[in-house]
Amino acid sequence: MFLDNYCLCGPQLLIAVGVGVLVTCIVLFIDYKMFARKFADKEKDGAGPLDWVNKLPSGVKLFIAAGGIYGCFLTYGVKQEKIYSFEGEDSAKFTATLFLLLFQCTVNAAFAALCLLVFGGSKQDIPQKKFAQIGASYIGAMLCSNEALKYVNYPTQALGKSCKMIPVMLLNVVRGNATYSIREYAQVLLITLGIAAFQLAGKTKSGGAPNSPFGLFLLFLSLSCDGLTGSTQDGLRKTLKSPLTVSESMLYTNAWAVIVLIVANLVTGQFMVGLNYLMANTGILEPIMMFSLTSALGQVFIFFTVNTFGSLVTSTVTTTRKFFTVLFSVVMFGHTLTTNHWIAVLMVFVGLGGEVLHKYEKQQQKKASAASGKGK
Repeated sequence: MFLDNYCLCGPQLLIAVGVGVLVTCIVLFIDYKMFARKFADKEKDGAGPLDWVNKLPSGVKLFIAAGGIYGCFLTYGVKQEKIYSFEGEDSAKFTATLFLLLFQCTVNAAFAALCLLVFGGSKQDIPQKKFAQIGASYIGAMLCSNEALKYVNYPTQALGKSCKMIPVMLLNVVRGNATYSIREYAQVLLITLGIAAFQLAGKTKSGGAPNSPFGLFLLFLSLSCDGLTGSTQDGLRKTLKSPLTVSESMLYTNAWAVIVLIVANLVTGQFMVGLNYLMANTGILEPIMMFSLTSALGQVFIFFTVNTFGSLVTSTVTTTRKFFTVLFSVVMFGHTLTTNHWIAVLMVFVGLGGEVLHKYEKQQQKKASAASGKGK
């Protein structure tokens, strides 16, 4: 059947997608009223090639954005695991991570360039040095994350990548850049304990090996690079006269990433290793293509969601998406999670949910302060 051969895992996928759509609808219901007034203001300003998108009802736009993030990154995660679990001739595994990232970032850059050509940009000078730094740390994060899949299973990687606030908090505390409440420390502690409990619960696949400490170290390095990327992006935004378009951010980040990756591939010889593996095992081309295309489309949906609805809605959608990434991996790749595993997963996502709720409360406090200021 078409579903069995092309759509990841046929009927099982439809069940998981159905659950994902249900959660997305819950997200829509919760967030719609919260941002309805903000959306209504934006809907009056539609202009240019995307005028028809701006004129869509707010709920429809949010459904498209959330559905796009779910669809792209759930498929992205499944294809990523499929690449690293693929067995070629003589049961050889794919190991050329730098080759894969070069392929992915080239597709991202080409997609962004096409969008920029069609829809235009912000027409301002672009600080390329900043984008060179962003591109380098962006690649560092993806390299460590992909390499980690050689040493840990995908549920572990997905849980680990959900915890970007841990290295960011540690870095800010060491530098003295920020202070945190007891509640925020408790949330991070709960997430950390959840990840530790997940590891102590043992193997997640019949006959599989336990997760390697080196794989966990790679995940920590990936999170650290994510934190560096985020802080550099924040600094870049402060220096710009006006915000960059989605296409510009994608293009320049990925273009510099491609430059870094070309050098890295030539130095390590991974380009020829990856190319030879691809030529000898053409069956891996489909997951690599889907992995790259869903990466490009997923970035567009994330930037669109942030620019249109704000970071809180984006955090809500991406946090719930990460839980279903773990679920998809369990369903499709035969990982067997015990009760202790699921308790650990729940601990992590309760901590993440607390972070989203904390953001919402802070936003409400700002609105209340602004309203009281106007009333004086």
